[in-house]
Amino acid sequence: MPTISIPSHGLQLAAHDGENLLKVLRRHQVPIGYSCKRGECGSCKCAVVAGGVELGPHAESALPPAQRAQGLVLACCARVRGDVELQLIDSDDYIVHPERRLVTHVVALEPLAPEVYALRLHIDFVDRDGEPFVFSAGQYATLSVRGADGGWIERDFSLAGTPVDAEYDDRLEFHIRRNPHGAFSGLLGDLIAVGSTVYVTGPLGSSHFRPRHAGPLYAVAAGTGLGPMLAIVRTALHNGKLEPVTLYAGFRQADEVYGVAELDALAAEFANFSAHVVVEDGAAPGQRSGRVGDALLTDVARFDGAKVYLAGSPAMVDAVCAALRARGVAGGDLHADAYHAGGARAIG
Repeated sequence: MPTISIPSHGLQLAAHDGENLLKVLRRHQVPIGYSCKRGECGSCKCAVVAGGVELGPHAESALPPAQRAQGLVLACCARVRGDVELQLIDSDDYIVHPERRLVTHVVALEPLAPEVYALRLHIDFVDRDGEPFVFSAGQYATLSVRGADGGWIERDFSLAGTPVDAEYDDRLEFHIRRNPHGAFSGLLGDLIAVGSTVYVTGPLGSSHFRPRHAGPLYAVAAGTGLGPMLAIVRTALHNGKLEPVTLYAGFRQADEVYGVAELDALAAEFANFSAHVVVEDGAAPGQRSGRVGDALLTDVARFDGAKVYLAGSPAMVDAVCAALRARGVAGGDLHADAYHAGGARAIG
C-alpha cells in the first residue's frame, strides 16, 4: 500500500494504488484548497518532491507546463502511483471541515429582488452522531432535491448565512436567482417551497474567511455573490477584526439591488466597515455607476497586506483577479471558488 508523506506537517498517509490524490488528502483532513475538482481552477496545486503520480487531463491554464516542470500537480486529477512525498503550497490558514450530509426542510423562501430569493433551511438531521454542522464563512454546499420524475437534481450554492447561524440555530441560508428553465432554481416556489425537504452536502470550497489575517479585507460581489460576501464580512466584523473591511456589491440594474439595509446597519455598527453599491445600468441616487471591479480598482491604489474575496460570475471573478495580479496582488491573497459548468463533481 503506497504512503503519502508530507514532512512539513509530520504526516504519513496510507493510500491505495491508483487512488485520487485529493480524495486521500481530504479523507485525512489535510489542509489543501480545492474547488472545481475537475482540473479547471488550479486551487489544489501541490508539489511532488519525490515519487510519482499519474496526472490526468486538466486545463493548461490551471497548471501551465512551466509549473508541471517544477513538479507541481493538481491533486484533483492526480492518481497515486507508489510512495510519494508532497509539499503543500499556499496553505495559508486554510481550515478543513469534514464534509457532512444533512437533511433539512424549507422554512422560508423570501424574495430579495426580481427572481432572486433567500432560501432558508432548518437542519433536521446531521450525520456523525448529531455533531453540529460547522463551516467557514464563504464556503458553499451541494443542494439536492427529488424532481417530479423521482430523479435527483443537485446544484452548488454558496452559503449566505454565518457559521453561527448553523451551529447554534440549525439554520442555513442561500441566495438563489431563479431561472424558469433551471433544473434546480426553476423549482423554487413549486417543488421547493415551505416544508419541502432539501438534502445538503458540504461544506465545500476554499474561498473562506481567514481569521488570522491582519490587514485590510476587500469583498467583491456580483449579483447573488453578495450572499457569501456578506457572510464573510459579518463574520470578520463580529469576530473583532479591527482593520478596514470594505464590500463592493455589483448589480446589472437598479431593480436587482438588495441587501442595502443590512449593509447600512453594519456600517452604523462598525466604524471600520464601508460598502459600495455599484450598478451597471441606471444607478439610483446613492449608488455608483459602472462595473464593480472597476470601482474597486479605482478606489484602491495599493493592496499591500490585503486579502480580496470574490463571488459572482466567472467572467467577473476572472477579470478582477487578473487585474489584481497585474497590480502585484499575490495569488494566495485572492480567494474565489470557481464555478464551472460541466459534469459531476465527485472524486475517485
